[in-house]
Amino acid sequence: MSATATTADSGRAESVAAPRPPRLREIDGLRGLAIVVIAVYHIWFNRVSGGVDVFLLLSGFFITASLLRSVERTGSVAPLAFAARIVRRIFPPALVVAAATVLMTALWLPRATWNQQLGDILASALYYGNWHLAGNSVDYLSSNNGASIVQHYWSMGVQAQFYALWPILIGACVWTARRAGWRRRRTLAAALAAVFAASFAFALWETAANQAYAYFDLRARLWQFAAGGLLALALPRLRTAVAAADTRQRFLAAALGWAGVAVLLGGGFFLESTQFPGLAALWPVGAGCAVIAAASLSPGAGAGRLLDTRPAQWLGDHSYTLYLWHWPILICYLTATGRETATLLGGLGVLVGATALAAATRWSLEQRLPATGLGQRTARGGFALGAACLALVLASYTALSGYVAYERDRLAEAAHDPGRYPGAAALAEGLDVPETDFTPSTLDAAEDFDPALSHDCNQTMNGFEPIRCDFSAGEDEGEAADGDEEEDDGSADATVVMYGGSKIWQWLPAVLYAAESRNWHVIAFTKNACIIETGQAALDEERFRSCAAWNDAVVDEIAEIGPDLVFTYGSRVGYEARETFPDYTDRYEQLLATGAEVVAVRDTPSPRFDIPLCVDLHGPDSEECSVDRDAYYEASAFEDLEVPEGVHKADFTDYICEAETCPPVVGNVLVYRDDAHLTNTYAATLGPYLEAELAAALATPAAAG
Repeated sequence: MSATATTADSGRAESVAAPRPPRLREIDGLRGLAIVVIAVYHIWFNRVSGGVDVFLLLSGFFITASLLRSVERTGSVAPLAFAARIVRRIFPPALVVAAATVLMTALWLPRATWNQQLGDILASALYYGNWHLAGNSVDYLSSNNGASIVQHYWSMGVQAQFYALWPILIGACVWTARRAGWRRRRTLAAALAAVFAASFAFALWETAANQAYAYFDLRARLWQFAAGGLLALALPRLRTAVAAADTRQRFLAAALGWAGVAVLLGGGFFLESTQFPGLAALWPVGAGCAVIAAASLSPGAGAGRLLDTRPAQWLGDHSYTLYLWHWPILICYLTATGRETATLLGGLGVLVGATALAAATRWSLEQRLPATGLGQRTARGGFALGAACLALVLASYTALSGYVAYERDRLAEAAHDPGRYPGAAALAEGLDVPETDFTPSTLDAAEDFDPALSHDCNQTMNGFEPIRCDFSAGEDEGEAADGDEEEDDGSADATVVMYGGSKIWQWLPAVLYAAESRNWHVIAFTKNACIIETGQAALDEERFRSCAAWNDAVVDEIAEIGPDLVFTYGSRVGYEARETFPDYTDRYEQLLATGAEVVAVRDTPSPRFDIPLCVDLHGPDSEECSVDRDAYYEASAFEDLEVPEGVHKADFTDYICEAETCPPVVGNVLVYRDDAHLTNTYAATLGPYLEAELAAALATPAAAG
């Protein structure tokens, strides 16, 4: 008999031996239990529960079994039919809720968060929300973003990507088994075991190296789907064992089921989100496997009695829509009340509202819509239905984005009037400023930074190589030669180097104002969250070691450039209460050795709370959004600071703060774009005063401090 015939017979034998298994009602109850712990831990404890990990396990379980049945029935995974089924099932509820979150954002969330929320909603609707959130989790510019109204959609993105990968994996296994004459299920089991091992090893490594990114990373989550797939392959053997199970085995099965339920219910109290998706994720995944295995060995017994109750079954049926609704309602509630976690009554209100909307969504989109036949009969119809649902989200997104753009343009045009928007001049010259809308709007404040010093023109927290950006005299902001060295042709009257972290970068508009006025060539070397203090290499954290390496390399570059002046740190105001003065003496000496004058600027306050968000919630004149100047500075501390000869101290605090407070809006210009950094608009109004200090430093060498 030929190998081909043998393989075909083997495939038929497997098909005959693998009829569609009876559905375990305990699995529906497990889904209900998972959504309960997700909602309870989110609402009242602000913690992860492991419930989402159970959903990922169940997705792997059901999809593997479904695709395998398709192969055994038709010989193919039928990818188009499979994709159409998935689109019909998940798109209508998910995308209708996503469209609703646009409206919820406009009605109940602060304007300062709208741009962030819109970006998150669009990414979620296109099913790459997990990668979008992963990028933001390590993006210094986005690191202080508040909770997203669709943050829970990260798991939807992971699952959608899994749906795209799994037919390819199973199809490849089927093809390989057919060509090699191997048993199909054993081949698939080996492949799933390999995916499990590789993904879990990767999850352990990435969780230790970069947990914030790993949490949303599909590669670190594939092992959970693979665990579900392996369980689906093992279940027939477990069912075979049921008939032979004696009383002791049934007792052990019941104990296993109750143990799984107990771990799932209580795991959230012991597991931290910062431990996922590493070893901690084994607990909920193992708990889910235990419950399913116990149900297979002893159906309807032990924990199965709890999971087969009407409430558990109802929650299982509504788990998807309840998952979609509970989070955006919770975010709106917390925003409206200013709380971090819900009260007992408030949380019950969130649950009641989410449950009502979940029931309505399930009835309309998961029951009535399929009953109409709309998009249900063909793959093309299914994809058309999905496209229509996506169009609903895109229309909502476009409408709110259009309003944001209109407000941006309206205020941008008005802000060119220095009489209405003097900014720092209002404090410096005691101007009587007319009442008008402040600029930038809180809609745009978070993005009000110069794009020239982001991404390609600015080093990340963990990078260590210098990135040089040149700004010629008269060059517009944002038109730097990113990463390129621009030779000075001698036409500039001076070369000025900006050197430091984001608290130096924020001065770019003011430095460029001076450069335009004085015909200077500006070169920037900046790195996120990096100060210029020597000795950081000895600190036991990668970002400090990379900062030290970057500093040394930048100083070498500055020595080669031979600038006329270096503009850098003079003090530090981080998230601690008071201004500090790291020992910059050695670094100053290195910079002075290049032949440059050094201007050390006093750091600006870090309010420690999001100023645009506060202004949205309480108003620009609210005392809650002002900070006490004395909380940051001792009156003469900077004046008394001793620095080497050739270092000029520059203090602009009086142009940012009043005598006793630092208000959120000065001269009708919003001062901060987040909880620490000046808006680009306000920094530009500091240009004339910074110009005077830099010009004086170039003209007159400093005396010893």
